[in-house]
Amino acid sequence: MFHYYREAFIRLFYPAACEVCHANLDLEEKILCQHCVGDLDALAWPMEKAMTDERFEHLDHAWTVYAYGSPIRELLHGVKYARKDYLLKACQKRAAGLAQAVTSDFWYDAILPIPIDRMKLMKRHFNQAEVLATMLEPWLTPPVERSFLIKHRSIPSQTSLSQCERAINVYGSFRLKHHAKVLGGSFLLLDDVLTTGATANEAARLLKLHGAKRVDFMALAKTAPNLEKMRFLESPSSSSKAGERTIPVHS
Repeated sequence: MFHYYREAFIRLFYPAACEVCHANLDLEEKILCQHCVGDLDALAWPMEKAMTDERFEHLDHAWTVYAYGSPIRELLHGVKYARKDYLLKACQKRAAGLAQAVTSDFWYDAILPIPIDRMKLMKRHFNQAEVLATMLEPWLTPPVERSFLIKHRSIPSQTSLSQCERAINVYGSFRLKHHAKVLGGSFLLLDDVLTTGATANEAARLLKLHGAKRVDFMALAKTAPNLEKMRFLESPSSSSKAGERTIPVHS
């Protein structure tokens, strides 16, 4: 009760606004207003449709929590370009539900957040995939390994590239820190967005090259073809600035 009154007092002087539509938040609302929460829930895939239809050369399965659109687009843009990593908490409940479903049906030796290169880490101060992993960790049985994969070189922007060009762009960009732990292992890669899958597929290629028997992937959101090129990873200086569990797996 004291916390409620304290929060009410603070908001008298510092009103909280929805991170997407900027409407004032009620005391019970966090990050998003109820309208935007409803819009976010509407983007969530039913469990039976969370597995993507695409097939990848090295990834065995891939799942996503949301279709890519507003407000997940604005949340992830805020994470990447405004350093607001706390915005991922708006996705925590549904992401944790899918992660629990996947990791209870398949055994994984480790959860591996997709790493970013050193220059991006210096600029952003965090890796959004690691923030997501930390957020989901209390609901996961497999351990999260944050330094298992290393991205040892920067990758030019991929927003205007085709799927084939992206695959070439990311080839050889990862290395392994613990080769001996890969042989015979099963791993779940984790990231914020699935576009063409080129980055996750390259990480899976490296793991399987060193003997991994299974590599899957889970992301928060999945873009439609060409959607990222048009709307998502735009520079902040561009013109855009102005349920019930039914495990979605098919072995």
